[in-house]
Amino acid sequence: MDTVLISCGTLEDEVRKVLAATPKPPRLIFTAAALHDKPTNQMREVLQQELNALGPEVCRVLFGYGLCGTAVQGLVTGNFTLIIPRVDDCIPLLLGSREKVAEVSQVPSFFLTAGWLKFSNTCYYNTLARMGERKTAMVYEMMLANYKRFLFIDTGAYDLAQARADMEDRLQRHGLPADSVAGDLTWLERLVAGPWPAEDFLTVLPHSQVQWGVM
Repeated sequence: MDTVLISCGTLEDEVRKVLAATPKPPRLIFTAAALHDKPTNQMREVLQQELNALGPEVCRVLFGYGLCGTAVQGLVTGNFTLIIPRVDDCIPLLLGSREKVAEVSQVPSFFLTAGWLKFSNTCYYNTLARMGERKTAMVYEMMLANYKRFLFIDTGAYDLAQARADMEDRLQRHGLPADSVAGDLTWLERLVAGPWPAEDFLTVLPHSQVQWGVM
């Protein structure tokens, strides 16, 4: 029987790094990062379609997602068990713990990795082309009003220097500094290899529905 890992495309670098050290890696399915720019119900529909498309040989599905704006709430399993990290978003998966997220968030931070930067840059420059310089600046000024910095999570899965260079134009436009913090992929490693203790993972049995409230 097979195990499948379905992950957000923004985590591809980190997931592939973890799987490179895994003796029997699961089959991989990456969903488009652009789903984060869609209404939550559309992301949920896409995730359900991915689950529905799995064959009878699949006995376990690992989710490289957190709550993600309630996108996983209400998903229905087939003939497989679904394992979901008990996190609101992917940041704890990249920093290793909720405590580390709380620590570095004492300075309000807009978190980035190379995967997230690619998605963020696509959104930004599409907005710039559509709305022009002045309106885009107003939109992003509101979006970033509560942040004090961009913070790259250095997961060791991408070239940090290149990512910072790719961000340089926007740093000048937004007027925020960019710092970095060491990442920790332990939570992702546990998602892949187990075990899956209840305090850190939600286990959804076959032919059941994800109820985030029980998390």
